Amino acid sequence: MSETYEFRGNLETKPVINDSTVTILVGAQWGDEGKGKWVDILGNRSHFSVRYQGGNNAGHTLYIDGKKVVLHQIPSGVFHPGNISVLSCGVVINPVALVKEMAEVKTLAEVHPSRIWISSRAHVITPWHMECDSLQESQAEVPIGTTKRGIGPAYSDKASRTSLRMEDYIHPEARSKWLERMASSNPSFALHLAKEEHAWSEFNKAAALLKDYVCEAEFRLRYAASLGKEILLEGAQGTLLDINHGTYPFVTSSNTTAGGAIGNLGISHRSVKHVIGIAKAYVTRVGGGPFPTELLDETGEILCEKGREFGATTGRKRRCGWFDAVAMRYSVEVNGMDGMYLNKMDILAGIPQVKICVAYDHPRLGRVTHFPSDLKVLAEMTPVYESFPGWKSDIKTKGSISDLPVEARKFIARIEELCGVPVLKIGTGPGREDFLLRS
Repeated sequence: MSETYEFRGNLETKPVINDSTVTILVGAQWGDEGKGKWVDILGNRSHFSVRYQGGNNAGHTLYIDGKKVVLHQIPSGVFHPGNISVLSCGVVINPVALVKEMAEVKTLAEVHPSRIWISSRAHVITPWHMECDSLQESQAEVPIGTTKRGIGPAYSDKASRTSLRMEDYIHPEARSKWLERMASSNPSFALHLAKEEHAWSEFNKAAALLKDYVCEAEFRLRYAASLGKEILLEGAQGTLLDINHGTYPFVTSSNTTAGGAIGNLGISHRSVKHVIGIAKAYVTRVGGGPFPTELLDETGEILCEKGREFGATTGRKRRCGWFDAVAMRYSVEVNGMDGMYLNKMDILAGIPQVKICVAYDHPRLGRVTHFPSDLKVLAEMTPVYESFPGWKSDIKTKGSISDLPVEARKFIARIEELCGVPVLKIGTGPGREDFLLRS
């Protein structure tokens, strides 16, 4: 353990968090909002960047010195020398994929146990979980649209208390006992273990390479917080994919909201300084499930092509639609957001008329202004739009929000009014420097 964060008190002494040092960045829509860019930017001012949920089904695309980098498990703050990247116990870890990702990152950043911490409490994605995920998705009457990375089955085993944690995975004897126990209780698992010898061999080899990175990460973070260290929590996916508060069953298998971040890290709500929602100036969704503002026309294709709306992890084409203020207001409430960063305003430039969904119309319920929990009801909703004149010219990539064309400023002002939080920053491109600040 780094001496800087080694707790030297006695057993009666507990770290006390006197100041709020934690900032939580959450996806405010259905994921793919561009969170990685902002974690990279804010990571330069933070001591820690922490992934609080999800697995390698997420992909954060960054542009470091003009080079495109896609991270799947390592937090986006890894490219800042003064920042420690942490995979918390809320994450499910694919060890083979993580070893490969570390090798790729090593060309641009230091990869060392002093710079990357892996929680000993984190649960492991095995080759068996990926097999189960693929089978479940292919045999489902209504496929959810998972990435088939084994995320759901890994979280299922975690909930059923049969999973393998990193603290056991990195020790050969404990890992072998777990494999024996699983094989003896599940003939299908035993068959897979024998049949997929190469995959399991790679799985076992990765343990030795990750052993030195595994630690009591949450304890270290709580103590660092007591010392006033700035901690940035990074979510994967988005609020509307939360296992509890999202469009179930078309959701991910973990808690993507700010409350999930607090629970997964075992920190006090009193330590949270800011909750920032990351959104696009329009909306995208990958996979199945209702999507009220989806555009199945030429405008939708323009947004997809111009915005390069293809999954960083799977390459799948994203469904595109107009900004949904009903869903965004729900996200603001669920997370307790202080404000939002609005990405991809540059993509809307040149579209003659832009729209915001301000309510839904339902054939039985009439005008609806809240985001419903019933997916059948949500699927029957017709969006009620307000239209705004577009802005013809490209917008500046750097400077102040006040530099935007008047039409763009009116569009943003209406989003703020409808959603109840300020737009603090505007994303204007993929690069680190491509954003506008509120004056």
